[in-house]
Amino acid sequence: MELEAATRRFRLWFRGLRSLRRDLRAARWADNPAQLSKLVDGYVSHFSDYCAARAELDPVWTLTAPWASPVERGAAYWLGGWRPTTLVHLLYTESSRRFEAQLPDLLLGVRSGNLGDLSPAQLAQIDELQRRTVAQEDELAREMAAVQEGHGAVGADGQLDVDGLVGRVGAVLAGADALRLRAMKRAVEILEPAQAAELLVAAADMEIGFREFGLKHAGGGSGRGG
Repeated sequence: MELEAATRRFRLWFRGLRSLRRDLRAARWADNPAQLSKLVDGYVSHFSDYCAARAELDPVWTLTAPWASPVERGAAYWLGGWRPTTLVHLLYTESSRRFEAQLPDLLLGVRSGNLGDLSPAQLAQIDELQRRTVAQEDELAREMAAVQEGHGAVGADGQLDVDGLVGRVGAVLAGADALRLRAMKRAVEILEPAQAAELLVAAADMEIGFREFGLKHAGGGSGRGG
């Protein structure tokens, strides 16, 4: 029953993600920074709420993600979700693509205010975000490797400490979710509202794209219904 409820929660969250992407797409070119900021904050809050809900799950389910398609689990998941540095890589990719497209205008001094128009100060902060996030990812990966290698798996009584192992897995997964959320919040802080909206639309496109591709090729199973 708990797994069924978790699957239903994921599908509701994903439905909300589609709705937020639609709203951000519609508003990102509007000259209304306050509206964009509200939508961006709503996106971050939506993800934060989902992380809080995941913290209540059995860590084994979070790690195996039975509600996801095999494509999502195999290609897009790292410790139960997208790799935090993926958001930074996506930011760089979208910025580069837009910069090349509008280079003639930039040379004439015409500023777009989108991700192709990042300032030197923003780029420095994004670089710092990437370096810090990579280091924290590496630390979490080492912690998970220690669990998988069985370090500390045997209790003082010589018996396998299953509860302890599950608890350690849960702590690593909670740390991964916290890092994903921190990376998103920091990226949004660095960017202007229109730039943040573009990044989050791209992030939603990526996540939804993986899911749609996975469902198309899964041929049924527990991943259906996102």
